[in-house]
Amino acid sequence: MVDGGSTDGTLEVLKQQEGKITFFRQQGKGVSQAKNEAMGRSKGEYITFLDADDLWYPDKLKIQVDFLNAHPEYGFCSSDVDFFNEKGIMVKGAISQEKKPRSGNVFDELLSNNFISSATIFLRRECFDKAGVFNEKIFYAEDTDMWLRIAKYFQLGYIPRVLSKYRVHALARTQQFDKHYASLERIYGKLIKDDPKYFSKRKSLIRKAYYNLYRRWAYRYFEAKDYKSARQIYLKALKYQPFSFICWKYTLATFLPEKIIHKLRVVKAKTRSEK
Repeated sequence: MVDGGSTDGTLEVLKQQEGKITFFRQQGKGVSQAKNEAMGRSKGEYITFLDADDLWYPDKLKIQVDFLNAHPEYGFCSSDVDFFNEKGIMVKGAISQEKKPRSGNVFDELLSNNFISSATIFLRRECFDKAGVFNEKIFYAEDTDMWLRIAKYFQLGYIPRVLSKYRVHALARTQQFDKHYASLERIYGKLIKDDPKYFSKRKSLIRKAYYNLYRRWAYRYFEAKDYKSARQIYLKALKYQPFSFICWKYTLATFLPEKIIHKLRVVKAKTRSEK
């Protein structure tokens, strides 16, 4: 375990488990460096990650070990996840509700509509031997970059069960989600640049990936009531999908007075609650 300089008593708790858990401290070197350091010190056949805001359900590790032992064709696996926030409000099975996860060669799907939650990932060590370690120059979306690089070489096994819980708040502030999506934009550009032969035959995949990226990015601005920035990003999305009704709807909405937007949101929320 890596303690990145916590001040909440984590170190004292770890000391009570000394001999059972191997841990070390580091200061301000970033998530990617911490994970690479931990992997370098580990000796097991399988690797998984438990970040500060993630929780595992009791059988998570056993289920995934048994799954990969039974399916040698898969290099790594993931599962469904519950999302919860600081108030304890939970979205059960969030991934299966929103996306269409599947097993197999999923690089294209992950690029256009990532369905891996890092709280559920479980990998063979050989994945990192082949694809490399986390990019320590990336400070946002470094996990997505890693799963995409691994998916170029290995098949994913998706387990349609909820095995973990993920606390939703990491992208709550505008500055954070802006850096997250900007990082994804750079990651996509690098992947395309590094493998022009693969992507030259997949122009529609590139359009879909960037469209989904900008659409989600713009919506986060819209939710933050930064309507000017939302409009700018929605226009980027429309370059890739010019006839997107949802993008045009929100783009036009950004020109409305905030009071009217608020009323429309209230009506929408009321309609949902009455269904």
